[in-house]
Amino acid sequence: MQLIPQDHPATLEPDCTRIATHLAQQGWYVCPNFLDAETVKALRQQMFQAWQAGQFRHAGIGRGDSFKIRPQIRNDQVMWLDQASATESLASYFAALEDLRTSINRQLYLGLFDYEAHYAVYPPGSFYKKHLDQFRGTGLRTITTTFYLNDNWLPEHGGQLRLYTNPIVPTEFIDIPPAAGTLATFLSAEFLHEVLPAKRERLSITGWFRRREP
Repeated sequence: MQLIPQDHPATLEPDCTRIATHLAQQGWYVCPNFLDAETVKALRQQMFQAWQAGQFRHAGIGRGDSFKIRPQIRNDQVMWLDQASATESLASYFAALEDLRTSINRQLYLGLFDYEAHYAVYPPGSFYKKHLDQFRGTGLRTITTTFYLNDNWLPEHGGQLRLYTNPIVPTEFIDIPPAAGTLATFLSAEFLHEVLPAKRERLSITGWFRRREP
């Protein structure tokens, strides 16, 4: 186990080239301070407003006819995001992710063509059991991104993203604290991961870069 530190030096702009390079080398990367603190704060406030307004729905597993609510596997709540009606801060987030998409395509030749994302709230006690981020029978989701909005997150709050970094050795993993401004990225089809139980509300934007339909 390796614990990702939270005291990484701040960067004012996302280093998309660095993220893409690490994705090419090891298939995952954790980038603290991906966006500035004011944008993170604005996103957190907007997310709370939507949460309090009842705009979130219970997350499930599968898609289409196989979609099911399975609280024994995951019990977070989500709100899907629409880029066309994004607020200024959310538009800044999508613009940064577009820069990242371009950089990944330039270095990894993955043919990523779009990005889908949702807000995710894990109420106290919530979790998501170990899984892969691809639906059965389709490989469109290629790169997973999770951007955290949690201010003053402490280790005792739990809620870490546990990323299993070696498919051959299942005991090798890293625990990524969901600290505000951190962006975790990894290859969707290769890395099992889970969200450990959170002891306070845990907020994030989870998304996927996708390939085109064959």
